[in-house]
Amino acid sequence: MLRQTSLALGFLIGCSIQAQNHVDALRYSQESLWGSARYVAMGGGFGALGANASSSSHNPAGLAVHSNNEFSGSLSFMDLETTTSYLNANSFDKNSRASLPNLNYVSANVFDPDQLGDWNRFNFGIGYNRLEDYNQHIYISGEQNLNSFSNLILNNAQGTAFDQLNGFRELLAFNTYLIDTLGATNTYFSNAGNFASTNQSFSSIQSGSKNEFYLSFGSAYQDKLFIGATIGFPSIEYRERNTILESNGSAADEVSELDAYEYKTNLFTTGSGINLKLGLIYKLDQSIRYGFALHTPTYYEFNEEYWSSMSTDFLNGSERYTSESYLGFFDYRLKTPLKMINSLSFVINKMAIVSVDYEYIDYASANMRSDFYNFRETNNEIESYYTSTSNLKLGGEVRIHPQLSLRAGYAYYGSPFAGDYNDASQEYFTLGAGLKVNQYFFDMALINMLSDEDLYMYEDASAAGINTSKSQLVLSAGFKF
Repeated sequence: MLRQTSLALGFLIGCSIQAQNHVDALRYSQESLWGSARYVAMGGGFGALGANASSSSHNPAGLAVHSNNEFSGSLSFMDLETTTSYLNANSFDKNSRASLPNLNYVSANVFDPDQLGDWNRFNFGIGYNRLEDYNQHIYISGEQNLNSFSNLILNNAQGTAFDQLNGFRELLAFNTYLIDTLGATNTYFSNAGNFASTNQSFSSIQSGSKNEFYLSFGSAYQDKLFIGATIGFPSIEYRERNTILESNGSAADEVSELDAYEYKTNLFTTGSGINLKLGLIYKLDQSIRYGFALHTPTYYEFNEEYWSSMSTDFLNGSERYTSESYLGFFDYRLKTPLKMINSLSFVINKMAIVSVDYEYIDYASANMRSDFYNFRETNNEIESYYTSTSNLKLGGEVRIHPQLSLRAGYAYYGSPFAGDYNDASQEYFTLGAGLKVNQYFFDMALINMLSDEDLYMYEDASAAGINTSKSQLVLSAGFKF
């Protein structure tokens, strides 16, 4: 029932869809730079500052810094450009979308120290924060004569009787005459085997997001020590549609009657989980603040639906065959890695802020389980292919007017891959501004993200270089009362 993947050590887009592997564990464990406009404008370096809509999902002690009730929300407008390099050919794709990254409410309860002593504040927060966005379009094309996808299908089918073939891939190839028996029920030849060269293209349309609904609590001791806790309820929805198209690259080739074939896979995943975040902020003096946060693993329950189809065109398109798999279902559990965050900020004459966050996360500690399948091999692959990494976030803010502030930031997200298998690190460059008018505030941020990594369309495929550039505008607004 489950797909088998021996991932080339990089980022494999699933063209065998009917199972779960370490690629899924990594995808749902990772998070990128999302938050309110002020938070992202400072590169996410906000762990020692607080009093921000994004604090509850990063360092919940920031909730205790609020001295007023607050309601706020944000809008995001994003352009994502993907450039690929494959077999000396380049391709380009772009998609744009708008979203609602967060919506938050804070109830600040400040008490008279003469009544309650040194613990003079108890705050409560509730809201929603986006943690990751999965929307991306990838297109790859090139010409080759080695290691085509049809060769992989043929090799996987050899030695297996046609009525025992994988119903999500090899059986579809048999039903559409991409492969056929040769003198025995378990020996095959490929109708694509006579291609002098192969024109190959691959497209992947991914969509969905990871969002967290949270309940957060915080308290302050003498306005010097701030502590907080957040109970997070993250939810994930992910869709992936992949298409491989291979056609005869030689117009003069009259040996093969097969002109082209197309293989499509579809995956739809939903998941929900729970986690706990604990944090503190301590004022060393009026200028220096230290922050620390611990995020427990998130415990997810996932449900997957998957199906695939194949079509072939023979004799200049005069004969066409199609076949579709059944609809597959699978439930499994995922434990993501824990995260630790150390933060330090400097407040200079109440006119400027310099802040830094250091995050540590060990992707090799993710773990998958199911009541219906032994994930021992998959969990061993997680330990082998992934490693611990660090994320660094730097931010600054300057108040140029009592009501106007300018901001800038930089963030580096380290690669989760062990050794030199792949480099999926990300860099963020951010700018922003904030305006305060009485109890109202308006913030704006511009984000530019750059990332390079390798993608393997299927086992034994050549690596495709994927360069991703994201441009994003975030607008936030709120009021204190």
